[in-house]
Formats: sequence, C-alpha cells, structure tokens
Amino acid sequence: MILKILINIFLNIAIFTLVLSLFWCFNHQYYAYGAGALLALGMFIYLKIRVIKSVRKMTKNP
Repeated sequence: MILKILINIFLNIAIFTLVLSLFWCFNHQYYAYGAGALLALGMFIYLKIRVIKSVRKMTKNP
C-alpha cells in the first residue's frame, strides 16, 4: 500500500510538471516538444487512473 501511495505522489508531480512544460512549449513555439510532453502526460494520467482503481479495489475488499 505504501508503494502505491509513493507511486501516486510521483505521478502527481510528473503530471504537474508536464502541464507546466506544455504551457512553456506552446508559449515559446516548441511544438515538437509539446507533442512529446502531451503523449507523456496522457501516459501518466492513464497510469494514475490505474493506480487509483487498484487502491479502491484493495480498500473495498478487507
């Protein structure tokens, strides 16, 4: 359970950092880097949803 909490914290930091980098990329017209950041952001959001679902499943079943 502790590992999943640490993974969730890492994913939150990664998502926040990628959102900030997306704003920076589009403001400075680095669209190729922005596309890469967007793909990574999608992957991290997908992983976060999977972690949340697994934690919910673990907490529902005693």
